[in-house]
Amino acid sequence: MPAHDSRPEMSGPKTQADGAQDKVYLIGFSATGKSHSGRLAAQELGATFIDMDRIIARRAGKQISEIFEDDGEEEFRRMEREVLEEQAEASGQRVVSTGGGVPVDARNREVMARSGLTIRLVASPETIHSRISRSASRRTQRPDRGPAARPMLTGSSDEDTTVERVRELLAEREGAYAAAADVAIDTEGREPPDVAAEIVARVLESKSQN
Repeated sequence: MPAHDSRPEMSGPKTQADGAQDKVYLIGFSATGKSHSGRLAAQELGATFIDMDRIIARRAGKQISEIFEDDGEEEFRRMEREVLEEQAEASGQRVVSTGGGVPVDARNREVMARSGLTIRLVASPETIHSRISRSASRRTQRPDRGPAARPMLTGSSDEDTTVERVRELLAEREGAYAAAADVAIDTEGREPPDVAAEIVARVLESKSQN
């Protein structure tokens, strides 16, 4: 019996009444390519690229996992909301790579909906697990890069991640991801430049409809 494909049906952009499309928010699980593909898409669009986790870590002076450990998840989520609001209010076009849990908060979904286009990047649990494992291997070879920041996923390090945990957390967040996304892009078996090209195409398509 073929395995059940839990990935959502890919969709086209929804027209937003206010026409505010100067921000592009990339949402989705860890290892779906939000940072890599987002950076390439921003270059093509002539937009500023923003990685929310990097801003939060720099502002806190510590890694994301350390924020969770020292200050708690509530404080981290507060910082996420603060940074997202700042990006929504900032001038100029921006491509914003959000943390995997950002859409879970309805307040964040409202901010993204009113200020831009929200694009979800999708991959299967098996692919996500494989990408995280490869990332862990690269970090082992390059200890200067430090540990990955995925405290909700692993609680410790990427090496401890299981595909079952990925599947479980994806299921928990599915409703929030679906509610937030204007567009869903499947990244399965695709390289970042290819995904970036589709991001750009969807952004331009959305602009043409407003």
